Amino acid sequence: MKNPFAVLFCILLFSCSIQKNSTHNIHPIIPDPIDTTSQSESIIINDFLAAELKKDRYKNYKDFEITIIDEALKKSKAIEAYLYSYNERQSINKSDEIKNTYFLDSLQIEKIKSELKKETISYWKISDFPKTKVNLLTNEELKKILNTGSYTNLPNRLIIHLSKPLIIDKNNALISFDIGNGKFGYSAINHSTILMKKVNNTWKQGGYYEDGIFY
Repeated sequence: MKNPFAVLFCILLFSCSIQKNSTHNIHPIIPDPIDTTSQSESIIINDFLAAELKKDRYKNYKDFEITIIDEALKKSKAIEAYLYSYNERQSINKSDEIKNTYFLDSLQIEKIKSELKKETISYWKISDFPKTKVNLLTNEELKKILNTGSYTNLPNRLIIHLSKPLIIDKNNALISFDIGNGKFGYSAINHSTILMKKVNNTWKQGGYYEDGIFY
């Protein structure tokens, strides 16, 4: 006659073995992908900032801190600005420079707009700007600073809103940006969408596109 305790032990051992194997076969829950800036996007945005901040309009702010709003402007803002300027260009002569600036036709514009319909919010990180010393600020923090007037106790700084680059092809990308003087809250300095063109492995500024919003 078999020992009942030995039989019970074997059953429990077999059961534990099944549970162990079953656990290893369960697919782990994969978290949502972390919002990241691609290497290409980082190169383009850094080349943009390097060229933009050297311009004469910023010569009075050369000692200001550079503060990036962490919530990126949507890429759809860039193609909307392109479309606005594209529709306005009828009154502009059709020089080669203009043709190079408006290199997308209406069908290509609509295709890009369609692809961006479900665009989600993206965020910047300090590591996205290896060539420029920057600080990050949230929209909520900026609103609080403006509402309370606490900017009078803060260092002088340029406050910059940036979109992630809308890469059209290997040689063309669009960036929307707003740059303001944060010394007395927020006073606009420059607001536009710009074409970045790759020339000899460096991204250089090309044409500008207005969106019909002026301040």
